[in-house]
Amino acid sequence: RELPPSEEFKLIIKTNWFFPLILLAFILLVVALVKLITKKHIVLRKNVSFVRIKGKGGEFALKVSIVLQAKDFVEKVDIIDRIPPMVKIHDYLSEKPFSTDEKSRKIVWKFDSLSKGEIRRLSYVVYSKIGVLGKFVLPSTTVIYERDGNIHEAESNKAYFIAEQITGDEE
Repeated sequence: RELPPSEEFKLIIKTNWFFPLILLAFILLVVALVKLITKKHIVLRKNVSFVRIKGKGGEFALKVSIVLQAKDFVEKVDIIDRIPPMVKIHDYLSEKPFSTDEKSRKIVWKFDSLSKGEIRRLSYVVYSKIGVLGKFVLPSTTVIYERDGNIHEAESNKAYFIAEQITGDEE
């Protein structure tokens, strides 16, 4: 619009913030619900490391470590770890398990409760007479626990070990 000299034109713009605020509130609500649903009361991590065995029998051994960290107070904690069919348990380096089932290849630890911030380290050594070449995978560990009368479940990561071929020249 053209204005001749000495005339005024006032333009008032009003922004309606209702819809952007509703959209922002909806996004925040969705994020909060997702966090609430996916919140884990226990964090479980699993890792493996190579262990040397005395003597030369073609055996290899791995130390399996499971770190259990309670984010909140939990009760009736059961940790279930599965071992692959080609390995055998050599020794427990930390707390002895509640039960070991050779047939189903499960190791079970039980704790009455874990306090907020409490950390438990469970470790054991597995060995195999069959040498492993390539990638060796240990399945994830499962924890089942009770919190506020509800039963929850969480899983750890899978643990990987990459084995390389060792020739007689390298020893």
